[in-house]
Amino acid sequence: MPEDFYPKNTSFNISSLDVVSTGHCEDMITGILVWATFSSLFSILGSPACVAVLLELFQRHNAGTPFTPNDIFMLNITCMDLVFLLFIPFGCCDYLLWHVQELQVFTNFLCSLNLAGRPLLTTCICFDCYLAVVHPVFYRANKSTAPRLLMCAVVWTITLIQGALSTIIDEFFHSPWAMFVYVIALPIITTCNIFIFCALKSTFPGKTNVHPKKKKALQIITNSMVMTFVAYVPPVLGYILGGIITADEHEYECFVAIPILIAPAAGSAIMPLLYLGNLGKLGSLCNN
Repeated sequence: MPEDFYPKNTSFNISSLDVVSTGHCEDMITGILVWATFSSLFSILGSPACVAVLLELFQRHNAGTPFTPNDIFMLNITCMDLVFLLFIPFGCCDYLLWHVQELQVFTNFLCSLNLAGRPLLTTCICFDCYLAVVHPVFYRANKSTAPRLLMCAVVWTITLIQGALSTIIDEFFHSPWAMFVYVIALPIITTCNIFIFCALKSTFPGKTNVHPKKKKALQIITNSMVMTFVAYVPPVLGYILGGIITADEHEYECFVAIPILIAPAAGSAIMPLLYLGNLGKLGSLCNN
């Protein structure tokens, strides 16, 4: 966020709620409150789900089941989601109440886990699934975890670099550079999903028994398609159509750029829930 994000000589009256300090958006508070409310709700919903996914992965590994390529990517993406979701309430409180510059810088850094790392890891999951379904012989011959770990290391490196840039450059997340990750990720995700659907198309008509690996592949790409439309497409559309929606930069940031960050936060909460649902573990999470 820009330095003028923090209001000067303002306070928050908890007893009367007369003043909500939202920086230069305090005259357009609706979008800010929508963002803070829904982001916090997704944090409350998604954090336990991420913990449940991590427990499921480690319990499976401790039981002697080796990590699959998909497990490696899920482990990394879930760790990113958990850290991001846990910090959302602190970021919202800092935005509305505390106005600590150092905390805002750290918030911008952590946002890269959601806005850069998550779409890139989703891309890795889709590409790995594409190889497994469309090129099974090649996939079985190259099923080592080493290339997947290398891919995760590259994603973490790109994510940390983008996070560092966001702490240096004001309005980084509203710039074309922030969209570069989506320009890479969305075409690959979409292309891989189309090829996988085409490869699986002949599997389902008239058949009641579907091979477990193909069923799992279908679940993976279904989840990725949900994430694409829920978490990745809205920020891109907001950036592309922002100038059409409003020509005023002040209105754009307060009514479009900030509220639309709800979408990536929703993705971080929904993905672990979908994963648990595919495993049949969602009911036990709700019971707990």
